[in-house]
Amino acid sequence: MTKKTVNYPLYVYILDLDDTLYKEIDFVHSAFCHIDRLLVADYGLPAGEGRRVMLEAMMNDKNPFDELDARLRMSGIEIPNAIGWMVDEYRYHIPQIYLSDDAYDFVCELDRREIEMFIITDGRSVTQRNKIRALGLDEFIPPENIFISEDVGKEKVSGVAFKKIMERYEEDDLLYAARFIFVGDNPRKDFLVGNTFDYPTVMLVDDGDNIHRQNVRVPSGYRPRFKVKTLSSIITKMDKGAFA
Repeated sequence: MTKKTVNYPLYVYILDLDDTLYKEIDFVHSAFCHIDRLLVADYGLPAGEGRRVMLEAMMNDKNPFDELDARLRMSGIEIPNAIGWMVDEYRYHIPQIYLSDDAYDFVCELDRREIEMFIITDGRSVTQRNKIRALGLDEFIPPENIFISEDVGKEKVSGVAFKKIMERYEEDDLLYAARFIFVGDNPRKDFLVGNTFDYPTVMLVDDGDNIHRQNVRVPSGYRPRFKVKTLSSIITKMDKGAFA
């Protein structure tokens, strides 16, 4: 097959979701508020009480649902399979979360330049897709470009999702020109695959609100090659040739 004429490199962005394109703690707060509202409406718990119990539990490294279940029992509120109900409401509620200005500007600029974007994220399909829709990312990234571990059957560190992306470019005879850029936040799993294939890996530095901390000891192959404080600065690095 004759190769198509493409300006090299053909940039492609592989994006993490949680704590990269939005703050995962915002999802947690959204879920706690959702559960709190249901408890107020259906069981008469004082407004804000459920949320307060769950937040205090989380800050004290306790299980929020166990602590809330105990609080409900003390109040004489019996919910069949209460913890299972809480977990389901947490996972499957429609979250009230938003892209930061930085994240919005970043994806808008990639979209303006017609740079293809993919999301590879670990988690449950319904939960992650609810987040993506709530953030408005489905306006920029089509469903076939979203890979969720529950759907794929393997977590991101396996490399399975990325290999599926590579296969698409290989089918279109564009793999020779593609320069995949991996953007994430978690050294435990976001950069290993990109490093393995010798592509640029970029970590958005934790501003103090991340769920998963970055000051963890990992083998060198797990560490990002670049660190940035804003997503928008990735565009600047790309324009200066850092990823070529």
